[in-house]
Parts: sequence; C-alpha cells; structure tokens
Amino acid sequence: MVHGVGLLLLSAVGGYWVLERAATHKGNLKKVGQVLGTVIILTSLLGLVCRVWYLAQGPAGFCPFTQTGKGGYSSYMPRSSPETTP
Repeated sequence: MVHGVGLLLLSAVGGYWVLERAATHKGNLKKVGQVLGTVIILTSLLGLVCRVWYLAQGPAGFCPFTQTGKGGYSSYMPRSSPETTP
C-alpha cells in the first residue's frame, strides 16, 4: 500500500514539473500546461488524502479509489455465471 502513496506523491511532483515547464511557453500552450499541471497535482493530492483516510479507518474504511475487498469499493465486480440447464 505504501507503493500507491509513493506513486501519488511522484505524480504530484510530475504535475509541478508540468507547471514549471508551462511557465516558459506562451499563449495557449502555457494555459493548457497550467491547467494540466493543476489537474495532475489536485488529483494526486486527492488520491493521497483518500488513501490516508482509508488506512486510518482500518478494515471498515471506504475509499472509492481502492480495489481491495476490505470495505473498499471496486468498480469492477465479477458477475456470477448464469445457471445453465441441460
């Protein structure tokens, strides 16, 4: 689980790098870079907060970004196989 937090922090650093690079450009490219960098940073920080909240809550915690079955939510739920009649 620590690997997920590390990746989220690295993505925040990547978002900052995009913001820094966007500052050297002009026009629409600068605006797009600023928006993209901000979205990357906010998304990674939101994911980090959610991960910390999930870990603090223990097995009953809820985080929509987790994929575990320990109280977390997974958008992929395997379907049960349909009954077949011979």
